[in-house]
Amino acid sequence: MFTCLGAHLTLVHNVSNSKLHIVVPVHYCMATLLFQAALMTDVKQLIDDPSYLAYKFDFTNESIEFISLAEGDLDSATWLTRDLLGSDSSSISVPLVDVLRAINSLTVTVGKPPRFIFHTAYCASTFLSRCLSVKGVSVSLREPQLLLDAANSKRIQWRSKTSNIDFRHLPALAIRLLRKHAEPHETLIFKPINSVNNIIAELLHASGAPKALMLYTDARHFLLSTLKKGQAATQRQRTMFDLLRCDFPHLSQLGLSDAIHLTDLKISLTLWRLQLEQAELALTHSSINGALGSLHAERLINQPDKALQAANKFLQLGISGEVISEIAVGDLSMRDAKDMDNSFSLSSRQAGYQKVEDFYGSDIDNGYKWLTTNNPLTSLTPSLSGSIEL
Repeated sequence: MFTCLGAHLTLVHNVSNSKLHIVVPVHYCMATLLFQAALMTDVKQLIDDPSYLAYKFDFTNESIEFISLAEGDLDSATWLTRDLLGSDSSSISVPLVDVLRAINSLTVTVGKPPRFIFHTAYCASTFLSRCLSVKGVSVSLREPQLLLDAANSKRIQWRSKTSNIDFRHLPALAIRLLRKHAEPHETLIFKPINSVNNIIAELLHASGAPKALMLYTDARHFLLSTLKKGQAATQRQRTMFDLLRCDFPHLSQLGLSDAIHLTDLKISLTLWRLQLEQAELALTHSSINGALGSLHAERLINQPDKALQAANKFLQLGISGEVISEIAVGDLSMRDAKDMDNSFSLSSRQAGYQKVEDFYGSDIDNGYKWLTTNNPLTSLTPSLSGSIEL
C-alpha cells in the first residue's frame, strides 16, 4: 500500500513476510500517481506472467529487465542466459521502485516452497536438475541471472539510491519474481550458478525451502573436467576465482598480478578448494539446521537410480519411484546434460579424462602436491557433511 505523509510517499512492501519501507519524494504524489496507476497494470502483468522472465538486475539504473519466453524455453535451456533463450526474445526494463510498488499491490498466491540444488561446478548438477524436472510435479530453473545478481549485491554491499532496500533484500525479491514459473501444485527447483553459494543461508531463509542439496566432486574430476574443455573453461575459472575470492577476507586483497602468476591448473585447484570450504561452511551453518544435504557427483553418475531416488526423497518432491527409475535409464542418462545434442557414456567420459591426463602428464600430479603442501588439511577426495543416504 502507499500513503502520502508530509514530504514523502511511504510504501510498505512485503517480500517473504518481511516489510520493506520504501520512501519516495513527494512529487510522486497525486498527478504522478495517477499516471503511474495506468502503467501499474502492465508492470503487474510482467511480474505475474510466466511468459516473461525477470532476467537481471541493473545496478547502475536500478531497474529489472524482463525478457519474453517462448513455450518450452525454460525446459530446454541449459542455463537461463539470453543467447540460450532465443535471439528473438524481447526485453522490457522496469524501474526498481515500480516493481516494488506493483508487488506490494498484488495478492500473494501461496504455493509450495521451492527447493535448491547448489553445487561446486562440474558435478552433474545440470543433469540432476533435468532429471528432477517432471511435468506436473516439479519445474527446474537453471542458473537464473537474478540469483547471481543477488549474490553479487552482497559482495559489493549494494544499497539502493531510489528506495531504502539493500543487498539483504534481493534474495527474497529474486525468489518472488521467479516463483511464478511453477504452478501452485508444482515444486519449483532452483539450480543456481555456483557463485551464488555465498547466499545459501539467505536464500533458504527467504524462500522457506525445507530442503536443499549441495552437489560436489573431488579434485581430480573437477580439474579434468576443466582442462578437457580447453582454454575457454580455464578463462572462466579465472573469472570465477576473481569473484569467489571476494567471499574470503584473507583473499579479498589479493592483487591482480598475484593471480596472473598462478598457472591455470593452480587457479582451478584453488577455486575447487575454496568452493569445497564454502560448501562445508554452509552444510554446518547453525541457521540452516539440517535443511542442506550433500551428494558426491560420482555417486550420481555411477548409481543414477539410487542417487535420484535419494535426492527425490530428501528434497520431498513426491516424484514416484517408478518415474525416477525410468528417468535413470532413459534418454537423459545418454545425453550430455549441458548439450543435449551430444551423447554421453561413462566409457567416453573416462576416455576423455585419460587423454587429458596423458597430455598434461606430471603437471597434474605436481599440481595436487602444490595444493596439499600449501593446504595440509585439504583432502583431494573429500566427504562433505550431511551426506544423504542412497
